[in-house]
Amino acid sequence: MTAPWWTAFAPAEATWRCGDQQHRLRWEAGRLTAVDHPEAEGELVLGTLGGDQPDCIRLLRAWGEHRDDLDVLMLGPRSATDTLTIDSRDAERLRMALPGWTAYAPLPGLAPGGVIPGMPLTWGSLWFRILRSFAVNARSLPRGTAIYGPGPAAVAARAARLHTTHAGAFLSQGPGRARAFLRGMGQDVDRELARRAELLELLALGPAFQFRLCATVAAAWSEHDPRTARPALTAALAGRLAPAVAAWLQIRPDEVRVSLADGPGGLLWDGDRWRAGIRWVAAVWGAGLAVIDGHLVADVTHAEFPNADVLALEAPGGEPAALAVQCERAAGSSQGPRWRIIGP
Repeated sequence: MTAPWWTAFAPAEATWRCGDQQHRLRWEAGRLTAVDHPEAEGELVLGTLGGDQPDCIRLLRAWGEHRDDLDVLMLGPRSATDTLTIDSRDAERLRMALPGWTAYAPLPGLAPGGVIPGMPLTWGSLWFRILRSFAVNARSLPRGTAIYGPGPAAVAARAARLHTTHAGAFLSQGPGRARAFLRGMGQDVDRELARRAELLELLALGPAFQFRLCATVAAAWSEHDPRTARPALTAALAGRLAPAVAAWLQIRPDEVRVSLADGPGGLLWDGDRWRAGIRWVAAVWGAGLAVIDGHLVADVTHAEFPNADVLALEAPGGEPAALAVQCERAAGSSQGPRWRIIGP
């Protein structure tokens, strides 16, 4: 029997500025909650009716709206060493560009590659440029992603792109030149820019939340037909499974061939490539269980953090062995959770 995808995850907490106070956001058992807002559900309802929303409540809403957003899997980390250090102020800068914004051009004085001379390139500034650029062009991130399949994120991205494309609002003046939108046609672009800013804020919650958001999206798509977004899901799986297999076999990631399985089954080797459902990203990779003490984990059969029962491979092509494992380093660590085998 396969355990619910979130059972091997430790709870995680982050603080966020809410008005003039620092409030706590807590993730546990697959859900994000605002600890310091006991009436959070009521505040969410008021927000949908047009009322003001505290920043914590706005993040709860954003988490729900991005729960099936494949852009998360493209932008999110691939491994515990793939750390994204993002400043929440970058999202605020992106959000401040919304009212009345109609055009974007490269900054003057840029060196080749778009870097300002003498200014260090940080993850935050890089993500700001990337997200603003994609929002400017009013299309989803390049892998056929959130415009396919179920959920509010997919519908919002598709609506923004179709409206802009069919209205003929986008004018491209050539590489490196200004890109502009016709007068009166910026509303859908502003909505897309706001969606990107929300995603940047969610990633700014820190590594523990980045992994949990990626796992949430993977879990959501594991319940749907993968054929509706196969290229994006295959890329998301390969980007996380290949580094794990490479570390396990001590080879290069580009030597690992990965295919997306149609069903929700665990990881398997079919002779020339690795196959897994996208649920592997949610239940195994997301919890930091991919490789444990020389074993590649195929599935989680039962878990109650910090303990879990897994099926793991000691060598390609072998039969997966049932192992008991335990987490000895919490998710709050800068290096992610650390698991060890404690018994067969």
